[in-house]
Amino acid sequence: MNARPSLVVAALLALAGCAQTPPAPPAAPTPPPRNLPPIEYDGETLGDLLVAETAAQRQSLAVTLEYYARAARTTGDPEVIAQATKLATFLERTDQARELADLWLDRQPDNADALRLAALARIRQGDSDGAAALIDRLLAAHGSDALLPLVAEASNMDDADNQELLEALSQLADRYPHQAPLWYARALDRRQRSDLPGALDATRRALKEDPEHLEAALLQAQLLFEAGQPKKALKRVAERVEAHPDSRRARVAYVRLLLAARQYDEAREQLQILAERNPQDLDLQYSLALLALDAGAVESAEEILHQLLRQGYRPNQMRLHLGQAAEARGAVDEAIDEYLKVKGSDALQAQVQAARLLYTSGRGDRGHALITSLTRQFPDRADLLWVSEAEMRASTGDAQGALALLDHALEADPDNPDLLYARAMTAGQLGRTEQMEADLQRVLALDPDDTAALNALGYTWADRGAHLEQAHDMIARALAAEPDDPAILDSMGWVLYRLGRPEEALPYLRRAYQQQPDAEVSAHLGEVLWVLNERDAALRVWRAALAKEPQSPLLLDTLQRLEVTP
Repeated sequence: MNARPSLVVAALLALAGCAQTPPAPPAAPTPPPRNLPPIEYDGETLGDLLVAETAAQRQSLAVTLEYYARAARTTGDPEVIAQATKLATFLERTDQARELADLWLDRQPDNADALRLAALARIRQGDSDGAAALIDRLLAAHGSDALLPLVAEASNMDDADNQELLEALSQLADRYPHQAPLWYARALDRRQRSDLPGALDATRRALKEDPEHLEAALLQAQLLFEAGQPKKALKRVAERVEAHPDSRRARVAYVRLLLAARQYDEAREQLQILAERNPQDLDLQYSLALLALDAGAVESAEEILHQLLRQGYRPNQMRLHLGQAAEARGAVDEAIDEYLKVKGSDALQAQVQAARLLYTSGRGDRGHALITSLTRQFPDRADLLWVSEAEMRASTGDAQGALALLDHALEADPDNPDLLYARAMTAGQLGRTEQMEADLQRVLALDPDDTAALNALGYTWADRGAHLEQAHDMIARALAAEPDDPAILDSMGWVLYRLGRPEEALPYLRRAYQQQPDAEVSAHLGEVLWVLNERDAALRVWRAALAKEPQSPLLLDTLQRLEVTP
């Protein structure tokens, strides 16, 4: 049943510092500075600047910009123009930033900051050609070092802006063929476009121009790994680590690839080296522990976490992660012990997980006592705690106990939508359709736009073949609010199918399956494919689902109803 359900910037930071700067072909000429009169301030301008500074102290930055921009236009003072341009860029007033940056360039045609901010304004406006021309001027006047602040500015830009920036830098590689950073930018651009061969070729060009360009080498190794050549990728990074043993960046990249390749012993060795070489950088060691934990290298993660705990580093977070590590290796009692030691802001999360483990290990009475205690400590979270405990009971086969728990909680808070929704889902598991529908309708009476309730009730009716037009309307409203939710996409496909419109249903079910190929979505997609006479495709979907969930009641019922032997 359907229920509630900046690589670019980091990489580009190396552009400025990792390449030589060979002579470049002549760039487009920049306009010479004009013979301007001396700058004078009248009383009104001084007043504007005073207001601007006062507004800035009060964090009224929009007011500050208004007065700075006016002073910039009236005085033509490059320092005032610079302040106004930087503030307009920070506030993402793109048109104003472009105007002010151009005014700044009129005064100081080769100023690196002015060129950079003028280029960024054009990037944000989608003017990649204009941006490329300004970046061209920036490189011609200041060399590769000028790219570093340009990339740093990109940290505040969205993905589309980053793509524009990469495209602008990439375009310059042909004009400056000996600039390794620009080939590196092209590699990133091609990677974002899913052009793996093009990205690899660009890293080769970057390394040809500058064999010591570390970021290009590490990117090349990552690309090789993605291309299915893990041995070659690991060899490339190992060579860099050997050549630059003090480079944290290279060794961390090596650890990541080793973990991705599941070479845990080798990764553990490199983690130990990093810890020994950076004994004071506890943040680095913490990051490495989380990296190892996420990759499944539990023993390596625990070793680092224990070391950090002994040094008094973030003890509550260390205990939380130690609990997760113990849980990952099946040491339930040890995990519970660690979770119960967590204090502070992480205590609620940790103790709920301890209660969950108590339930799954057959100690539901202790789990219930723990949740009850938490509801007293955190009364504002009591409803969510009861919902969590109901889920624990249901997941251990006690749906009836979960329903009784939610009944009791609703006696004290009868119109709580989270409790009502949870009881509706639990009643559905027990086949109590009338109660389920009543609770969902009550949720919608309290909030007609509750997406989860719209989807759940619409799907329930669609599955029963009841109130199909009304079910379609409900699911459509839910989908308008959450257009990419796989559960709602599945519901829309299913209600269209039940309405006798399988051709319209198919695209929705395909989208749901791409995101969430579970037994339920697979059963629905397979059935629609089957009735549309795409029998081979249907069988492939069902067989893949059965390989993961061979005892799925819904899948088995679907196959039996359609008289299919997969």
